[in-house]
Amino acid sequence: MDDKVSTVEFMRHFGRYHDEAKKRPITLTKHGRPSVVVLPVELYERLKGHDDPRRVYGAGEMPADLAAMFKDQLEKDSSEHQASGDA
Repeated sequence: MDDKVSTVEFMRHFGRYHDEAKKRPITLTKHGRPSVVVLPVELYERLKGHDDPRRVYGAGEMPADLAAMFKDQLEKDSSEHQASGDA
C-alpha cells in the first residue's frame, strides 16, 4: 500500500487504511497535495510527550537535571576556550 492516499480513497476504504495506519503513518492528500497524516497513537504520544529529544523549553521550564548538565558543559567549554588563548 502507498504511504500517500487521497482523502476520498481513505474515506471509501476507511477500515483498510485505519488498520494500515496502526502500523505506520499514512499521508492523506487533498487535490494531490499532502494535507494531514494519520499515525499510530503510540507514535503520536511519543511525539507530543517528553520523549522527543527536540523538546524546546521556555525560560525557567527546563528540568533541573538537564539545566545542570547544560551549565556544566557551558562552563567546561568556556574554560577550554579561555585556556586556548582565543578569548
